[in-house]
Amino acid sequence: MQTNHKFIEPFDDTASLINDKANILYQKLLVLDISDADIDEFGKYYFTNHHTGKRLIFSIQSSAYIIYNSVKQHNKPLQETSFIDYGAGLGTLFLLAGMVGFKKVYFNDYFPQWADYAKIICDKLDISIDDFISGDIDAVIDYSKANNIYIDIVASRNVVEHIYKLRDFYTKLYQSGITTLCYSTTTANYHNLAMRLKHYWHHYQVEKKQYKKQRAVYIKEFMPAISDIDLNALVKLTRGKAFTDFNNAIELYFKKQPIPAVEFLYTNTCDCTTGVWAENLITRQNYSDIINQSGFTFEYTAGFWDTHYKYGIVNLITRLLNRIIKMSGKKGYWFAPFVNITASKN
Repeated sequence: MQTNHKFIEPFDDTASLINDKANILYQKLLVLDISDADIDEFGKYYFTNHHTGKRLIFSIQSSAYIIYNSVKQHNKPLQETSFIDYGAGLGTLFLLAGMVGFKKVYFNDYFPQWADYAKIICDKLDISIDDFISGDIDAVIDYSKANNIYIDIVASRNVVEHIYKLRDFYTKLYQSGITTLCYSTTTANYHNLAMRLKHYWHHYQVEKKQYKKQRAVYIKEFMPAISDIDLNALVKLTRGKAFTDFNNAIELYFKKQPIPAVEFLYTNTCDCTTGVWAENLITRQNYSDIINQSGFTFEYTAGFWDTHYKYGIVNLITRLLNRIIKMSGKKGYWFAPFVNITASKN
């Protein structure tokens, strides 16, 4: 017997429609087999462990939540709205968006192979996406202008914390004139102490095991005769820098000139070749400063806890936390596992 889940409260007709489509997607993903698909092992692992299997209900619930809230905030009928899943990877947001009746739905990811994998999954699920765009925000803007399209909603789940230069991202998006609303969610919630400590530990681990060594390798390639003292100093000074910022820092160091500080660096660290942050953890005020200065209107609100864990006691605790979040009003983000960051044009 098929059981219908309440992925989103049926507040209105839009919510009811999204919930109905979410249940259909859930049933499709329960039986989806990608074992023989032309997707690399990491892609299969990521999709299975983060969005299907034990995480399936919460993944779809999060996608339904993003779609409903962004549509309501945009304040236009769903069928008159264009939507892009920015930095989509292999999640459920673009899949559900492709089912609910948007005027147009677009997929985007920085890495081209993810677009290929997304096409494979869409074909298997018989879900239609209008186009697949590879690259960063520049690629999305260029695509929109070249094709004379307006993307009403730019949405993402757990992407904003990986974007290398957030100021550039929001400023370019605002000045491009291609969208009205940028709706992002992130688990990099500085104001929840548990999430903050979790990210501090993640930063420490990835810096020690990966990015510190990566920077040393690239610095040696740039300056083969570098001394150990200079190498160690530069490894520290280049944390949080990528692309030309990374190379310029090395040149400035040897010219004995000041190296520009990384804004909001804290404990954060990034891949010096791709600029992808390891869960960039910044404050509400930092986001406010970035988004308001770009020209958008800023809003920062609480997300919710998953209540579909294996153990009942865990679900009891997360339900209690969700009640505390609601009771806390605008300060609910102090208790939330993720936050919603919106940048809108008035």
